[in-house]
Amino acid sequence: MRDSWGRTIEYVRISLTDACNFCCPYCRPQEITPSSQIHLLHPHEWMIILEAFHRLGVKAVRLTGGEPLLYPHLDELLQRINETQWFEDISMTTNGSYLGDRAKTLQQLGLNRVNISLDSIDPDMFDVCVGKPNQLNSVLRGIEASLAAGFKQVKINTVLSRYWSDEEVRTLFEYIDAWAVIWRFIEYMPFQGDAFHGPTFDEWRAQLERVCGEPLQSVDHVYGFGPATYYRLPSGKDIGFIFSMSHNYCDTCNRLRLTSDGHMRLCLLRDDESNLINLVRNGITVDELVRHIELTVQLKKQEHDGIDMDQPERPMWRIGG
Repeated sequence: MRDSWGRTIEYVRISLTDACNFCCPYCRPQEITPSSQIHLLHPHEWMIILEAFHRLGVKAVRLTGGEPLLYPHLDELLQRINETQWFEDISMTTNGSYLGDRAKTLQQLGLNRVNISLDSIDPDMFDVCVGKPNQLNSVLRGIEASLAAGFKQVKINTVLSRYWSDEEVRTLFEYIDAWAVIWRFIEYMPFQGDAFHGPTFDEWRAQLERVCGEPLQSVDHVYGFGPATYYRLPSGKDIGFIFSMSHNYCDTCNRLRLTSDGHMRLCLLRDDESNLINLVRNGITVDELVRHIELTVQLKKQEHDGIDMDQPERPMWRIGG
């Protein structure tokens, strides 16, 4: 499937639920509980939508939230996706706090890769980042369990919603060297307006180079289907940069997003959407859904509006991580 700009769409991100046990200030004002979720799709509804994307050539599916491990039918959905063998890659983005007990089961059900959010490695600052006290140990346990579970790959995602001190960066390098993970750094996007300020692509790269004492070397290797550009540290470890605002990758965008209420979103930073679940619940056939998605994808814009963009109407937590 190609859009009107010639970009191949091969990757779909599915937000299973808005619920999350964390309330990160840059994402949401308060914790969203599973009991508050009344518009969730059932696995059989997701499978109709996913069959359409499979027919359109999508190769990779990522399950997100909110916190996807709070989706009540996760194991059933994951097993059903895996049994179809429709996709080359099935992955998940999670805050990691529930992985300690579930990582191995998820791997056995067919999950290939996992991305874990970790916005600070300092316990006190981590509590500020997630809006709740005493949370870091559960995430660290989840990371260790994921490394032991046999996933093809474990990635760590760090949103840079603030500036880091050089001392924090030095400690960060110790973690990067100690864990068999791919660490990616993600630029803060203005879903909460200008309340948070993190480094730009150039600022963050310059700080890392200053602290490690050598230039970062560009790496051609791609880890998965995501948009990150990768660099090699002097230690030999590769790290990823995802800086959508100051170093955008719109010309190579290969993805669509599905929200937990069943809408297809053409761009994270634009409010163009199509209500797929309404079509499914009104009896659309898979063939008709394929055609609808194909036509809708042609409306995908060439790029977002950059740093001058208006704040999206749908907050980040209602789009999916």
